[in-house]
Amino acid sequence: MQWIEVTIKTTSAAIDLVCDRLTVLGFDSFIIDDQQDFERFLEENHQYWDYVDEDLEQKMQGLSQIRLYLEDSAAAPEQISTLRDDLAVLRRDYPAVDFGSLEVALANVRDEDWENNWKQYYKPFVVGPRLLVRPSWEEARPEEGQKVLVMDPASSFGTGSHATTRLCLEELEGMDLEGRMLLDAGCGSGILAIAALLLGAREGLACDVEENAIRTTLENMEKNGLEKERCTLLQGDFLQDEAMYRQLAEHRYGIITANIVSDVLIAMAPHLCRWLEEEIGSSELARRIRNGKESGTNFQNLVISI
Repeated sequence: MQWIEVTIKTTSAAIDLVCDRLTVLGFDSFIIDDQQDFERFLEENHQYWDYVDEDLEQKMQGLSQIRLYLEDSAAAPEQISTLRDDLAVLRRDYPAVDFGSLEVALANVRDEDWENNWKQYYKPFVVGPRLLVRPSWEEARPEEGQKVLVMDPASSFGTGSHATTRLCLEELEGMDLEGRMLLDAGCGSGILAIAALLLGAREGLACDVEENAIRTTLENMEKNGLEKERCTLLQGDFLQDEAMYRQLAEHRYGIITANIVSDVLIAMAPHLCRWLEEEIGSSELARRIRNGKESGTNFQNLVISI
């Protein structure tokens, strides 16, 4: 089906009035992109700062707009004309309000665009001489000795394109993982555990609080030809689940990966450090994570090895 994306440029001060008028006109579904709302959310939810990508922050700079979608039918031109006329009336009704340009921009969109166009933004990339990452729909020719990791974007975090995931992959590639036992704490899509196994790790455990992450990790292991016996998958929070904690603590790990937010890393650090083959102190590690957070550094990634 063909759709028309209608974008109305306005200001933060005028968004509520414009939305009210759209509702009166019968448009009951629309999307608001507003810098002030974005900044207010971050100010009130400091715990989510680690999740915010710098590209998103730049994209939101000075942005105040409303988007809605109309079916591309014979009725669409009249609907758009009525919308433009009513926005002009709205400006006259509230002369003291800065509505901005109230420009109405149009773009054609098809259902299949929403379903598939995002794929153009996820391409194969080389981590280093030992590892190449690609989505399943793309072909890529590895160099001699290079492992290919197949990873598709999904609802669980971790395709390799995020900076912290990429840093962890680079660390893994530079390590001698042959025959080592791995723990991936907060596995998401499973990309770090799978990378480690492809690069020579003997076996592993991967855990996450999200059920979907465990399901996605298993699917991605199958895509990469890894037997499920090579990596035990556990769902839950080992800081709260005593049985899960004991199961993880039964092993000593040559490598531990954790690509998660700093608050959780600080709580996990003492336990992760004790579970290494050679136990290390965690106070300095926790201090570095905390200092990075307080200084605004996106210190999410952690790779511990001996």
